[in-house]
Amino acid sequence: MSSCAVIAVGAVAGVAGTTAVVAADPRTTGSVVEDNTIEVKLKHQYSGYASSNIYANSYNGNVLLTGQIPDANTRESALFAAKVTPGVKQIYDYLETRLPQSFTGTTTDSYTTTQVRAKILKLKDIDSNSVKVVTTNDVVYLLGIVTEAQASQISSAASSVGGVKKVVTLFQYVTSK
Repeated sequence: MSSCAVIAVGAVAGVAGTTAVVAADPRTTGSVVEDNTIEVKLKHQYSGYASSNIYANSYNGNVLLTGQIPDANTRESALFAAKVTPGVKQIYDYLETRLPQSFTGTTTDSYTTTQVRAKILKLKDIDSNSVKVVTTNDVVYLLGIVTEAQASQISSAASSVGGVKKVVTLFQYVTSK
């Protein structure tokens, strides 16, 4: 969708399923393992939150919280849980106070993520392993370590996918890759 909004939030750049993924990932192997550990810990923590649907995704210690929560107290608790988790450097809070998303909505988001990933795979000079794609409620969140030019290409590709309401970029920028 070419008319969707693109929001950019950048920072200066300061166990994956297979060895090939780790080898192609711009993060260190230790960072990949730490990110997976953060996600597992937070998923376990948030599974006990009533009337909530919280997703925690970590890339290079930057944690993206998306999903639905019932109230401000739940938000505070979720943010605190992420803050005290070892290895977390920064938290991006995109939690929505509303009823949890339906199964159909979740399925649509998974399909959208697959379509965005396919578009990224077609981009020249961009390693798809350097980008994490998360979709929640038709909003695409992009995390990774890229150049500003790559970020522009990636966000444009994501915004061209049908059904995408908004693209939020949470990249760490490097000067060259």
